[in-house]
Amino acid sequence: MNDNTTIPPIAPTGRWCILRTSPGRTLGLMAALSSAGFAAWTPRQTQTRRRPRSSIKFQVEVPIAPTIVFVRAEHLRDLAAAEVALVNPFPAFTIFRHVGRIPIIADIEIEGLRNEERTMREEWEREIERERLKAERAKRKRLVLGQRVRFNADSAAAGVTGVVEKGGDKFVMVMPDGGTRAMKIATWLLSLDDVECSSQPTLGAAA
Repeated sequence: MNDNTTIPPIAPTGRWCILRTSPGRTLGLMAALSSAGFAAWTPRQTQTRRRPRSSIKFQVEVPIAPTIVFVRAEHLRDLAAAEVALVNPFPAFTIFRHVGRIPIIADIEIEGLRNEERTMREEWEREIERERLKAERAKRKRLVLGQRVRFNADSAAAGVTGVVEKGGDKFVMVMPDGGTRAMKIATWLLSLDDVECSSQPTLGAAA
């Protein structure tokens, strides 16, 4: 980390200064600066939350390091002007200083935060996939003898078609097209084959 006692005439390209703001303004500050053409970044994650006294879930983005926004150091002069302006065009912030100096940091010094952001995003994506599969497994569909079905994308035999040989609402026996042995498979891993669906008559009121 390099400390600068003054803002250099030409700030170092590829390095960052640190802005401080209130926790609730962290993402808003980053968004406002980015919209104005500043190279700004703060690590963030998506969380799944449940509404109070409800089963409804929703996603919300939150900062991993509340109060901190990194901005490319070449913007320092503009940031310093905005910081002391009577009317700041951005959510309130201060440029972080240490012992009266403005620390300038390199990309490698925030790599740990980038890795943490990446790890949390991957974990959230796995959580969403787990929830999706849980919801799919909870679905039951009644399949009957003779129906043509297709193995869906979550099945190891994705795309294969076949015929139901023994019906059910949780598990069925399916003979794959061209196969010699029926397979027992959960109904949530199957869908009606498009050919069968398109051949079903359209039901409606008589003209």
